[in-house]
Amino acid sequence: MKASLYLNYTTRSLVRGGQRTLLAVFCVAVGVMSIVALQLVGFMLQDSVISNVRDINGGDVSVSALGAPLHTSDLTFFDQLKSNGTITEYTPISVTNGGLKAVTPSYEYFQVEAVDPSHYPLVTPPTFMTPANGTIENLLTNNQVVVTQSFLDRYGKKVGDSFTVYTKTSSGTGRTLAVTLVGVIANSGSFAQAGNLLLISSQDYEAAASGSEMTYSVIDMTTASTAQAKTAAKSISKQFPLAATQTVVDVLKTQQANVDNISNFLEIAGLLALLVGGVGIVNTMQVLLSRRKTEIAMLKTAGYHRKDLYMLFGLEAGLLGLLGGIVGALAAIGVSYIVRLFMINLGTTMLFELNPWIIAGGILVGFCSALIFGLLPIVQAANVRPLSVIREMPEHRSVSSTSLTIVLMALFSFLFCAMAVVLLKNNILLGVGVVYGTFAFLLVLSALFSLVMFVVSKLPVPERFSLSYATLVLAGLVVSVLLYLWIPVFGLLLLLLVLIGVAFSIAPRSWKVSLKMALRNIGRRISRTTMTAIALFVGIFSIGLVLALGQDLQARIGQAFSQQEFNIIAVTSGDDSTALRSQITTIPGLKHSSQDIFTSTIPVAINDTPLQQVLAGNSHSQEALSFMGSLEGYNLIATTPSLTITQGRNLNASDIGTNNIVVIDQLSSTGSDGTNLKPGDTVTFMSVDGKTSQKATVVGIYTGAVSVSHVGMVIAPEGFVNTLSPAKVGAASVTYMKIDPAQVNHALDAIGNIAPNATVQNVADVITGFTQQLASFLDVLVAIASLSMLAGVIIIANSVTLAMLERRRELGILKSVGYTSGIVMREVLIENGIVAAIGAIVAMILAAVGVALLGSLLFNLTLSITPWVVGSLVGGTVLLAMLVAALVAWGAVRVRPLAVLRYE
Repeated sequence: MKASLYLNYTTRSLVRGGQRTLLAVFCVAVGVMSIVALQLVGFMLQDSVISNVRDINGGDVSVSALGAPLHTSDLTFFDQLKSNGTITEYTPISVTNGGLKAVTPSYEYFQVEAVDPSHYPLVTPPTFMTPANGTIENLLTNNQVVVTQSFLDRYGKKVGDSFTVYTKTSSGTGRTLAVTLVGVIANSGSFAQAGNLLLISSQDYEAAASGSEMTYSVIDMTTASTAQAKTAAKSISKQFPLAATQTVVDVLKTQQANVDNISNFLEIAGLLALLVGGVGIVNTMQVLLSRRKTEIAMLKTAGYHRKDLYMLFGLEAGLLGLLGGIVGALAAIGVSYIVRLFMINLGTTMLFELNPWIIAGGILVGFCSALIFGLLPIVQAANVRPLSVIREMPEHRSVSSTSLTIVLMALFSFLFCAMAVVLLKNNILLGVGVVYGTFAFLLVLSALFSLVMFVVSKLPVPERFSLSYATLVLAGLVVSVLLYLWIPVFGLLLLLLVLIGVAFSIAPRSWKVSLKMALRNIGRRISRTTMTAIALFVGIFSIGLVLALGQDLQARIGQAFSQQEFNIIAVTSGDDSTALRSQITTIPGLKHSSQDIFTSTIPVAINDTPLQQVLAGNSHSQEALSFMGSLEGYNLIATTPSLTITQGRNLNASDIGTNNIVVIDQLSSTGSDGTNLKPGDTVTFMSVDGKTSQKATVVGIYTGAVSVSHVGMVIAPEGFVNTLSPAKVGAASVTYMKIDPAQVNHALDAIGNIAPNATVQNVADVITGFTQQLASFLDVLVAIASLSMLAGVIIIANSVTLAMLERRRELGILKSVGYTSGIVMREVLIENGIVAAIGAIVAMILAAVGVALLGSLLFNLTLSITPWVVGSLVGGTVLLAMLVAALVAWGAVRVRPLAVLRYE
């Protein structure tokens, strides 16, 4: 055969396919769109995090001392490193939280960095948006500040604005900064992950609180070589064992691992959507080729060999894949932009970038996936026996044809697995596990859905309400009641289905006929209806699990906070503590209050073993330092700490004058911070000014990381906390207040006027901040799951179209004996509504099981799925399926009987 014949035959076949061809293209496009869109998001994430890792690290070596800030006297060590050539330059940075009001909600905080303008940043200079020729050194003078573009967008400021910034620390200290905005830098390069950031000079920052000692949370350094960076890191870790020191190599490893995990997740989600879309390719190719059996028989009779047919149909499938790949790759550009916006809401700064190799690879994936998914129908069509077709002999499945099908399925799984491995960056283990694990799950799911479809297809549709039907209805009512006692929402759903069945028993005869035809059609094409239900199941299960888990977690945490004794916490120090103590009765809506003392310390040893040895190699070391370094002191004569003790005992009046402490369970053997503290262990603490050291004994372990009854994670007698407080400033005060909810805003304004440097926490703000973060995270997951849902919608359209083509003769006969287009359309809607309902209900049942398991295993909570999530997803899926079916079948049910019967 000539090449022109191959091309002409295949292109004309696709054109004659019309709507069927379009559906096949859409099936390929949805899968390619998912793969390419999520790969592009992964590329943007990697490029923003990995490509400029030295800029993100601030230099070749970076020291983070958030748990134990460094003092001005500590900088002499870095001067020595510079003088002996270990490092070439360094710059200290003070990092705090800032707000635009004296009392700022935690979710409104932005980062404030006090820097040395002449040495910051040490790496790539920032890109200034305004002024275009601006520099940090020239602009950061006389209380002038520079902000990122994200800050500008978030807080609505503009260049030239003067405003007040209130910095906050956990110890209740802070500075009030009167600043003028003079520059805006882009969130790129060194500031790609900076988010909402405000830069001010260290000199201006220190001047805002004269007399307060300057401390530094971050030290950035540059070195002459990688070897020097390693040497510097070792020296710094030895000198400051409680600080986290990391080189560019360390950051690269960590960032690459995180990006790889996210990229793998995104690509696996895309592969799942591609697999769902592949079901549509298989269905479409089967119908496209099955309707051409006579044509295939004539070609084989005319002398064309099986390999010629493989070439013809393979080229046809390849062209479908190529067209679908192009459409999907173009659509992926827009989808990747939308997913990127959701990622940005989670706090990940990502520039919108396109990778031509990923887009071109997506087109290739479309081509290959069409060939892979079309393999089975192509081989089956090419094996048609001409004599059987010409004589219209019924087809019988022989042992050889069954064996061929099994071999083809195995070959299909191998080819798809190979493509998955390539997409997952040659991770063979992950690719094989994902593909064959998914296949195994879908096989079990197919068996379940096939059984359900078979049972549903055999449901009776009585002409009148009979005793046998009444028995079936009664059984349904009993099961729905029992199910209601276990999972109420599904009991109500089953009750609704039973009532719908009762309604059909007394409905007009035409409705009964439509229902009976719909049920019997489901039974005649169980494999296709099963695939449609599975395609819907994947999307609905993913969306339902995400929404249900998120909503229940949000409700549980909100409930936990609402039951707390206090709803406002203010941490103050110095004059602010005195003012708040004396004027607390003037705060509007105050019902009652309580006050303890608080201080930050530096833990140095556990059981006399230096803490750096205990935490060596622990990825949670900084979190452990943060927990161990926050001490809250109680007046045990008047108050007993409100704690849930899991090991040992609580503090009481007998602990007055002792160094006994109670620690949170995250520091115990059941926690994740690696300190493994237990009753009887000792912890040595040093005051932040380095002048006092005390050894404490752990007498109890308590549970509950989220609480408004204490700020410090280590609970101790009041005298012990006073001993470890810095000599100059003393201990901070923690004031707990119960405010009338209607008066909270007025109370916050009053606290801001009384103690402007107080760090105030409003329980409602905590819930709001958590809700915003959770909502952003859910948006990302729902957006990804929606890609599979979109593939499911395409499968519905595909199945309805194929069903209408196969039933063309049946429709003509029905209409010729008096059935109207409306009756036929009603049967189509009922059939697809039932299939969609089965897929959605099974998905939500498994989602409910998943929510319960995740709640128990991950959060130690009893979580359940809310009725409105089940109702909206099941109802919405049924309506969507019926709408799609109506749109696709609108023209087919209006076929003229004579036109059909004359040619069918």
